[in-house]
Amino acid sequence: MFWKSFIIVFLLVTSGEARKTFLSFLNIQNTDILSFTKTEETVIVRSSYKDKRPNSSYLSVKSEDPKVLKVVNVTKTSLGIIDFAIKLMTFPGETNLTMQLWDSEGRQKTLIEEIKNVKVRVLRQTKGGSLFQAPVPVNGYIFVLLLSMIFLNKCAFGCKIELQVLQTVWKRPLPTLLGAAIQFCLMPFCGFLLAQILGLPKAQAFGFVMTCTCPGGGGGYLFALLLEGDVTLAILMTCTSTSLALIMMPINSYLYSRLLGLAGIFHVPVLKVVSTLLFILIPISFGIVIKHRAPEKAIFLERVVGPLSLTLMLAGIYLAFQMGLVFLRMASLQVFLLGLLIPALGFSFGYAFAKVYMLPLPVCKTVAIETGLLNSFLALAIIQLSFSQSKAYEASVAPFIVAMCSGCEMLLFLLIYKAKKRQILSIENEKTSLV
Repeated sequence: MFWKSFIIVFLLVTSGEARKTFLSFLNIQNTDILSFTKTEETVIVRSSYKDKRPNSSYLSVKSEDPKVLKVVNVTKTSLGIIDFAIKLMTFPGETNLTMQLWDSEGRQKTLIEEIKNVKVRVLRQTKGGSLFQAPVPVNGYIFVLLLSMIFLNKCAFGCKIELQVLQTVWKRPLPTLLGAAIQFCLMPFCGFLLAQILGLPKAQAFGFVMTCTCPGGGGGYLFALLLEGDVTLAILMTCTSTSLALIMMPINSYLYSRLLGLAGIFHVPVLKVVSTLLFILIPISFGIVIKHRAPEKAIFLERVVGPLSLTLMLAGIYLAFQMGLVFLRMASLQVFLLGLLIPALGFSFGYAFAKVYMLPLPVCKTVAIETGLLNSFLALAIIQLSFSQSKAYEASVAPFIVAMCSGCEMLLFLLIYKAKKRQILSIENEKTSLV
């Protein structure tokens, strides 16, 4: 039995303070994942095993992935209580540790106890203490260029809006109401249910629920344009869902945090939600003004909106992957599966419900896009404000994975749609030439 051999005491030294975590060998699988943040860490293993002779016992420690966790040395001290100090070198990633307590008598060695699959995650802190640092920093000039392109792109979308069409869309609120019901009621429940079925840890489950309760992302009207949906409706749905998020996100965070057994108050980033809404409305309003005051400039902006949108979409997917590389390495198969399922369910629910109500095809496409593409980074902000660092890191896997998967899925839909359209055009051309 374990209590007859050795007890593990992990001393994780961070920011000059020591923290003790007692682990039971028989319940090792039920403990939290161990998190390291510094490049050098020391782990203390305390043994209750009585040596057959002085210094006959020793501890063997193996790391499953030396590129993440490297065992430098193991030293033994025996002053009434036997302690083994394990010095480790760490690198960002996730791996498992195996520990074996041995007793040696001459050439004969006896295995006393073994602990397998001690999960370890190595995180990295920035100078400000945040764990969410992009692996590849973005050049300041590139960042300003991207912001300028995004602002110009939103102005171009504003040029495509006809006020009469906007009034017509506003008077027919069914698509907007459908999108809101799916985004804030159906999707969070699906996220919660799937997380429970897959047996995800509570923090990760909450991360997925919060991602599911996010409003539509700013890229919705971009894909509505590329997939020949209703751009005006997409903009209206994005603005409406972002406004509703101020009410629905606190309600869902409170409800599902209680269902998941997570204590504490979860904070909704009101400023971030409002700034997101303004960042959509202000440039689009400029575009509407340009369309009425300078029509020739509006025509130019309408011409460049397609190529500019495609460029920004590819840049967004690339930056999301760069920011989420560490999370990709640490995501389990269940997390990847859920990350793929959530946007796929959003697209399917949106399209199916719109079809049930016999809405036009462009509207069906738009509702599907808006319910499948979520503003995952609002969920990331909630997680950072609500959890301790280690838990926030674990929960933040969800929005990153969903953001990357939804972007890739939409890109795949776009490629398939363009290929089918080209095929139809070629068939029609052949028929025309035969006639």
